[in-house]
Amino acid sequence: MRRIGRWLLAVLIGGWLPVLLITWWWNASADSTDPFFPPLHAIWEQFQYNWIWQFWGIHVMPTLQNLIVGFLIAVVIAIPLGVVVGSSRTTATYVEPVVDFIRSIPPVALVPIFILLLGLDSSMRIASITFAASFPILLNTIEGVRATNVVLLDTAMVFRLTRNQILWRVRLPNAMPTVFAGLQVGFQIAFIVAIASEILGSGFGLGAFTLIATDSFMILDAWTGVMLLGILGYVLNLVFDVVERISLRWYFGQRKLV
Repeated sequence: MRRIGRWLLAVLIGGWLPVLLITWWWNASADSTDPFFPPLHAIWEQFQYNWIWQFWGIHVMPTLQNLIVGFLIAVVIAIPLGVVVGSSRTTATYVEPVVDFIRSIPPVALVPIFILLLGLDSSMRIASITFAASFPILLNTIEGVRATNVVLLDTAMVFRLTRNQILWRVRLPNAMPTVFAGLQVGFQIAFIVAIASEILGSGFGLGAFTLIATDSFMILDAWTGVMLLGILGYVLNLVFDVVERISLRWYFGQRKLV
């Protein structure tokens, strides 16, 4: 109960500014007659109609499905590769220059290339998301494995741990906070690219819905799409934080002791 109380208190403390801004927006826009900046209460009514009764399965689920699948593929590819590169200087010599070259290309700029190669179906969007999310995860994994505390490595050698035991019991646990930082950045980039890939080449998804609404001058619908993107991003970030705190209980426990 005490832990739940602390969590609720943290939510209330962190939520005062959004509540204040929404209250100000609601009151300031109440009498608005500008067609491009409608009253917030009108946007909210349209939001309920669109995303509770109408378009959830058509536009939201494809976006979430592509995002999750693409991100998980990136995790499966990037973390093992990062462990290998971070553990071997020889491998790093050959791999890191290629990684540095490819990661300098903005992921959104490659979406048209993925459209040419894979067409306009979900495989294009998943490939774009995977590409975008892989590099933050890969680089942080390399750095986390490479930056293992020397004292820990010396202690492991004193106890005559094998190379595999050092990897699984010393290097990977020590690297996990850095890996999770890369996962968080990669997930945020994946979300951006998921929307961009729908804007550039899809008839379904939140990005496509918002673009079509804007091009058709359905201003209320466009505003609801933008609001839902913000809400989804915030909720997904909260879920990620919960997973991180559960997975790294030992790490956050150590930080409280310092």
